[in-house]
Amino acid sequence: MSNDRKPFIGQTAKAALITSVAVALMLPGGLASAAASTSNTTVQAAPAKAAQTNAETPDPAEAKVTQEQAVAKLKALFPVLKDATVSNTQLGSGNSYPMNPDQLVWNIQWEFRTGSTSYGFSSEVDAMTGDLISTYLYSPFVGQTDNFYPPKVSRSDALVKAKSFVSQAAPTLKSSDLQLDENIIMNDSALFGPVQYSFYFNILVNGLPSSSDSVRVTVDGSGNVIQFSKSASGLKYPSAKPAVSKEQAEKKFKESFDVALYYTPVYKKNEVDSWVLSWRPQNEGLYPIDAQTGKRVDYEGSDAATAPVVYEAVPAGKEIFQPVTSGKELTVDEAVKQVKKVATIPANRKLVWQTLSTNYQNSKQKVWSLAWSDTSEAVYAGMPQRTYAEVNATTGEVLQFQIDQYTYMAESSRQDTPAAPAGSKKLSQAEAKQQALSLINRLYDQASSSLKLAEHGGSWSVLPNDKGYRFEFLRYFDGIPVSENTVMLTLDLYGKLQSYTNYGAANISKITKQPAPAVTKAEALQKYLNLYTMKLQYNTTGGYFSTSSGGYTDPKVRLVYAPALVDTTKPYEALNAQTGNWFTIYDYNLSGQRPAAASAVDIKGHAAEQQLTELLKYGVITPDAEGKVSPDQVITVGDWLNYIAKASTPYYTQYSASEENKAVAGVSPDSAYFGAVNYAVSRSWLDRDAVVKPEDSLTREQLAVLLASFLKYSKLAVFLNNDTTVSSFSDSAAITNKGAVALVVRLGLLQGENGKFNPQQQVTKAQAAAVIMKLVELQGKTDTAIGQQYM
Repeated sequence: MSNDRKPFIGQTAKAALITSVAVALMLPGGLASAAASTSNTTVQAAPAKAAQTNAETPDPAEAKVTQEQAVAKLKALFPVLKDATVSNTQLGSGNSYPMNPDQLVWNIQWEFRTGSTSYGFSSEVDAMTGDLISTYLYSPFVGQTDNFYPPKVSRSDALVKAKSFVSQAAPTLKSSDLQLDENIIMNDSALFGPVQYSFYFNILVNGLPSSSDSVRVTVDGSGNVIQFSKSASGLKYPSAKPAVSKEQAEKKFKESFDVALYYTPVYKKNEVDSWVLSWRPQNEGLYPIDAQTGKRVDYEGSDAATAPVVYEAVPAGKEIFQPVTSGKELTVDEAVKQVKKVATIPANRKLVWQTLSTNYQNSKQKVWSLAWSDTSEAVYAGMPQRTYAEVNATTGEVLQFQIDQYTYMAESSRQDTPAAPAGSKKLSQAEAKQQALSLINRLYDQASSSLKLAEHGGSWSVLPNDKGYRFEFLRYFDGIPVSENTVMLTLDLYGKLQSYTNYGAANISKITKQPAPAVTKAEALQKYLNLYTMKLQYNTTGGYFSTSSGGYTDPKVRLVYAPALVDTTKPYEALNAQTGNWFTIYDYNLSGQRPAAASAVDIKGHAAEQQLTELLKYGVITPDAEGKVSPDQVITVGDWLNYIAKASTPYYTQYSASEENKAVAGVSPDSAYFGAVNYAVSRSWLDRDAVVKPEDSLTREQLAVLLASFLKYSKLAVFLNNDTTVSSFSDSAAITNKGAVALVVRLGLLQGENGKFNPQQQVTKAQAAAVIMKLVELQGKTDTAIGQQYM
């Protein structure tokens, strides 16, 4: 799915992302924003001070490893680099974040030419220790022509090779320092495409895991390492000896843990499909506990307030947001006018970019993305400072605003505190609160009846370094909070809007009032407590820019007891308040982890047992609630398209939404098969002008035509219309697409039976599985990449 609406989100360390998402998704949605740096947070790569340091040229004499030694090490680790040339080398700091201020790194640029095509990539080597920091070998190097299913090495064999490679690539690490995270399986290969195994290791510090230090290794199906990355924060770690016992931490955790009712969204194909009344943890209850002081630590690294968050009603303002009711999409000028009603654009910035696109949370909604910039400014890191906003193109509601989209640029270029605007005065915390309440009424539709202000107490609302104020609001329905619906608003010292983020899940209209819960709070509380255990570990916070915290937050490390899920394979569930059952919030896995291979109770002894087992292993097919796959069940055209899409891209539904929200190949967006059809069209497996009937049962002749198209051999099939392969069938007169049938028979994908092809015979799930596995075995033997867009 294409998505232009992610200007606020930058890169974070994978370890921090996995940890925060796994925990945050167990939180009461709207409050999870504080837990995960990717929610309501502008995360930028490096602090301004690091950017300034990078501007200074390091002295190569300070490096203990020379440029030549670094290049030689890379060639020794990756023999395929003998065919590449070094195009450039540079000594500087590394790209791991938070930045290690003491780290000198050789950045080596490689170039590989094949014919008239040139490929470039970079590697990093620590200039002080000689450890490899990162490299990625692109497809020309990896010999992918023979790197398909079945792989030459198993996953367990690849793990042995990965561990051995780490010891060679980063000799400062001991094997005992590496802890394989079994629950992070990123970018493992699909059935179609080169085989890859990715392994993620936590680096133990003082014998304990740390979210800041990790190693990732990717091994291909032939046993070659093709990717390596090692992050190291350079932070100072406190002693691993706690003053608080695990028993004391568990006692405090249980005493402070609490749950509450929330309306929780259930996502299907990247959009909210329905809402469930559920019990979910209160945010503060999942805070880690400092192992030295026994105090809870919030997700920003500060001691948490002892009092729980209080939610206050939002009084109706004198001015309230009035939705546009013309029924027409706003023009860009009208969208700009909506922004200027609530925010002040710096006078020296002009509108330089405007895009009307589909809201990634709701394919039926259009959004204007707008950017203002001072084009006369000297370009910093390739981009001038700019202001950014998003506006609902139908209602005129401002969804996002940021006075400085690239916060790190504004921070690094700002030497002193900005001068006070003429005629203005600094606001007190109480005055800023009143200004925020006034603004939220003008920004948010029906704010007084839909939102409540989250009062964290103390000075939480005051931004660090006296930069302004921040306020958090939570959406409510029928007096019950709505998960995944937080609104964050920041003001400068004078009450001017600095940032506004409304990441509320779309399709609020699908919420319906639910009866009183059948599951009591006490029952829900106990069910949740059974999910967690307290784990002693190092917890790193900060090291990023955030609009909600007012700029760059210095990284800090604490020794903590953190609540960890006992069963980490199920981190994205909530408790249904009516049934008492756990339910899945997302129909895909945010960590990139493939679910454990399912098993089926009705395939043992079946002629296609082996093929069906492989499809189950790769998630192409899934058993029903009774554990059955019904191998002899007839499949539809849409089923087939879904199978080959999953065999190519397991989570294709995340990318298969229609930007125009229009029918594709004659299939309506409301069809259950729309995603598969749309994806097939995007891959040119189907013609966009075709008329597909995905609900129809799939016949053998239709399958032959779809296979010819899937293999990109449709034109070749035309030349086989008179091939003897078809004319030899006694029922050849009944075959309309003779060329396609001849092609698939010659390729061994389909065969005749008793001298007949049986073109109108319907295809079963088992037969489809057999064909898919034959396609898998054809990989590397055809002129086009099966199921892929590259090579």
